[in-house]
Amino acid sequence: MILPVVAVVSSGIVAKKMKATQVFSSHFKEVWEEWELRGVVFLSLTLQILLICMGNRRKYIRFSWFWGLIWLAYLMADPVAIYALGIITNKLTKINGHSVDANTELNAFWAPFLLLHLGGPDTITAYALEDNELWLRHSLSLVTQTGVTFYIFLMAWTGPNISILAIVIILAGFVKYGERVYVLWAASSEQFRDSIPDPPPNYSKIVEQHKLMKAEGYSVTPHEVIEVSDMIMENNVNGADLFSPEENPDQKQIYKHRQGELLAARGLVNIFQRLFADLLLSFEDRDTSLSLLKDKNFRTAFAIIEIELGIMYDLLYTKAKAIHTRWGFARRIFGLVSTCIVLILFSEIEDQQYSTADLYMTFILLAVAIFLEIYALAVLLFSDRTACWLIKRKKLTILDLINWLRPLTKRRRWSDHMAQFSLLSFAFKEKHLPCHRILECLHIDEIVEKPLYKHHKKVTDDMKKLIVNHIKEMQSPCAAKATWDVNKSEHKEHLQWTMELEFDQTILIWHIATELLYGLENDKNLHHKAKPGKYLSRYMLYILVMHPEMLPTGIGRIKFRETYIEAMKFFDGLKSFKADEDPDDEASSFDNEEDIGGYRKYAKRCAGFCTSAWQHIKKRKKRKLDITSAFNQLQEQVNTELDLLVARGEKSKYVLFHGCRLAWQLRQIENGIMEGDIVGETWVKILCDAAIKCKAKYHAQQLRRGGELLTHVWLMMAHFGLTDHYQIAHAPAIAELIVH
Repeated sequence: MILPVVAVVSSGIVAKKMKATQVFSSHFKEVWEEWELRGVVFLSLTLQILLICMGNRRKYIRFSWFWGLIWLAYLMADPVAIYALGIITNKLTKINGHSVDANTELNAFWAPFLLLHLGGPDTITAYALEDNELWLRHSLSLVTQTGVTFYIFLMAWTGPNISILAIVIILAGFVKYGERVYVLWAASSEQFRDSIPDPPPNYSKIVEQHKLMKAEGYSVTPHEVIEVSDMIMENNVNGADLFSPEENPDQKQIYKHRQGELLAARGLVNIFQRLFADLLLSFEDRDTSLSLLKDKNFRTAFAIIEIELGIMYDLLYTKAKAIHTRWGFARRIFGLVSTCIVLILFSEIEDQQYSTADLYMTFILLAVAIFLEIYALAVLLFSDRTACWLIKRKKLTILDLINWLRPLTKRRRWSDHMAQFSLLSFAFKEKHLPCHRILECLHIDEIVEKPLYKHHKKVTDDMKKLIVNHIKEMQSPCAAKATWDVNKSEHKEHLQWTMELEFDQTILIWHIATELLYGLENDKNLHHKAKPGKYLSRYMLYILVMHPEMLPTGIGRIKFRETYIEAMKFFDGLKSFKADEDPDDEASSFDNEEDIGGYRKYAKRCAGFCTSAWQHIKKRKKRKLDITSAFNQLQEQVNTELDLLVARGEKSKYVLFHGCRLAWQLRQIENGIMEGDIVGETWVKILCDAAIKCKAKYHAQQLRRGGELLTHVWLMMAHFGLTDHYQIAHAPAIAELIVH
């Protein structure tokens, strides 16, 4: 009798639990169905605000978390809006011919705003260059999503009040989405290249006139005329000039100087955008840029390059090509005015017993739509292209007002910083995580821990001056015989062997030598002439490790890993403790037990990892204190006087040796200032060589990551005619005929 009673009691408990679960699940389902659409629409609004406020800041912000946030918002924006349209469509489908209630009608009114969101903000249309190639996919999405929105509009038609307002938003959304498709198409590689045609020679008409005049018996003499570029003449519009300000210039002089920089950059970008399309340049283009830059100081040269790259970023990643026109400005004004009218008319609609939450969400949609239009209009007015247009049209009153709201001298166009990465600090495990052994076992230790060693340094004026002076020396005829002046001093002759190695190996060797010379010194104790060499050394290693595609083809990452392992072994040997000094170190004993198998061996290895992590935490402070002695012992352990000869294919194994050897040679120079000059000049040469050999598409990709110093150097060298894009011969210079 006891068993049946127990069974009845158990079945009753199970039934109660199932009933409670069903009640909870049904309640959760009701709440989800009520708030699902509102939550998705609110998420879409949040993503649009993030994209429009942060999209244009990518060109001067370098933080990885910022890139990740933009990447996540960009990828989620379209699916979230499409998902919301699907929910609205599903609600209308479930009606099955019944009359549409007030809340469903209001939900259908949200569909045009979602189409507006699919059009995307003006500040970002493509996260990467590859997104521009997907314009055909977005054109198909434009047709389908507009069709879905129009279907919702027809299904929810109840009267002229709210439905007419929906038509206005549908038209605005269709235009905005169409602009996005057009901009993606215009920035795609093929169309971007075709949009910059090679200008045909303009001397065919003169040749024809020459034949006619000569046939009529006239004596015709060709006369050569030197043509002055209109762009150069435009730099003096209303006092705007490129001459360097005085030692203590006032704000008016700086303002006029910045106007000249804007005009010069706007004219040059029309020429040098051909570089980003992999097109050739003429020597007339080089002469035009040289006439503007050769006599200017380094600040002016870098400012012009910054403005040019900022304009190129807008052309490749934003809606600049669509909005910087009269029709584009008119569309922004029409969109703002129409949205405001819709908000006013919607407020005047009599109460239709809408849900309070849905009513608030509708007002939020309208308010955010107005905010997006105002922000887009502000971005248009405060852009460099608008400032150039106002200067050329002599509308200086409007420009002064814009300059008062957002000064031309305080606009950020790139991060003005360069990343730093030290091989020896990475090998010393100065910032390695406690779970390094586990990460190493999973072969993801370098991926996870490399960002911990990356930091940024500002590109100083001394560094900019050193780079510009080096480029001008390369452009001058006296420096054309040798790209690296090894005869400048007797000391440089002994360093020529470092420049005869492979490019990535040269970077590693000079980086190790520079680290051993300056790596442990603080900025305050470091000589001001040695700072550019130290910072450029760590910057070029960052390029080698993080962006090897920007360097000449090679095996730089493989050589870096080999050198890193060799240095790590050396430092680990210095930091290892003996068994009697550290008796609790049992991590190594687990690896030597060959008789352990199965799960027991796995458990022992996990315990070894945990022990190693704990020992790493205890030793971290001691390791930081020992880094100076470790660097010194690295120099002492290598016989730098031995000229070790190895096979060409095995040179990467001796990078650490060659770096120490180079540091020893540099230490033999008694004059510390000259030592700084040699290291700094060598790194500037390596920087320029890497900039020339990098492809244009990789430079364009870095514009969305805060910009790279390597890209600025590349474009400046192109302006001085030092790249391989100048392969077009001089065109005939006959400009007019003299008839006697």
